[in-house]
Amino acid sequence: MTKPYAVPSQEGRIAIVTGASGGIGLWTALGLAKAGAHTVMLCRDARRGEEARRFVADNSGRVPELILADFADLAQVRAAGAEIAERHRYIHILVNNAGLFAPKRTLTKDGYELTFAVNHLAPFLLTDALLPALELAGEASRHARIVNVASAAANRASIDLSGLMSARRYKMLGAYGQSKLANILFTKELARRLPPKPISANCLHPGVVATGIGNKGGIGGLVWSAIKPFMIGPEQGAVNSLFVATSPDIEGISGAYFVKQRPAKPNPSAEDPAVAAALWAESDRLIAEAL
Repeated sequence: MTKPYAVPSQEGRIAIVTGASGGIGLWTALGLAKAGAHTVMLCRDARRGEEARRFVADNSGRVPELILADFADLAQVRAAGAEIAERHRYIHILVNNAGLFAPKRTLTKDGYELTFAVNHLAPFLLTDALLPALELAGEASRHARIVNVASAAANRASIDLSGLMSARRYKMLGAYGQSKLANILFTKELARRLPPKPISANCLHPGVVATGIGNKGGIGGLVWSAIKPFMIGPEQGAVNSLFVATSPDIEGISGAYFVKQRPAKPNPSAEDPAVAAALWAESDRLIAEAL
């Protein structure tokens, strides 16, 4: 059962939430808006994004911004980051929530495996673009916060730096788990690189949440539909994201992995600083090559 959490006042703070057109991202954006934050919703689809923006406005009394970007296209991610940074000199919260499953190996416009590109490379690039605004917003007593939504799917995953694109053997859950392990490694390395900047970077497992992420058809889609009734809803799934983004109880904690509002031990591979640094360098290279 998800422990209740009351989001403290976020008046005067600016929050970015990716993948905000539905599921965990939508409820995270709503929770931040209800607490008084000016929320920027980053979505892929214009129609769904506008519906989500209206939903948040109607249920919070605050009108969020909507910015469109397809995370499968790194040029669009870079453009979205530039647009947000131009509109907002200060950013207090960044929730990297957008993610997907890909039942078949698919390449993006940039030539990268879709799951890895959307789930890891896109938030890696967006975070870098918004770091100056996060740094300006952070204070010693109240850090700006970067929140990466990872998953317990990382627990049995491994990182193959020579095979990040899953070219030799593709399995949906394997690719997803690798991308979520990459989220945790990214968080750990980012936290090491941030000091003495007044920014905290943490990641989390939201729980096993009944969102549309698994509605992909085929056998995988049938399995997802069968187990959905036993999952928690997206409103509950957003609770851990809201906790990590706003809780005063974890002020100053950085580089941690949270499960059910508590620090938890991730996959031991995520604790290896050499692997994290190597993944960072390879991510930099892949993005530079694409752009």
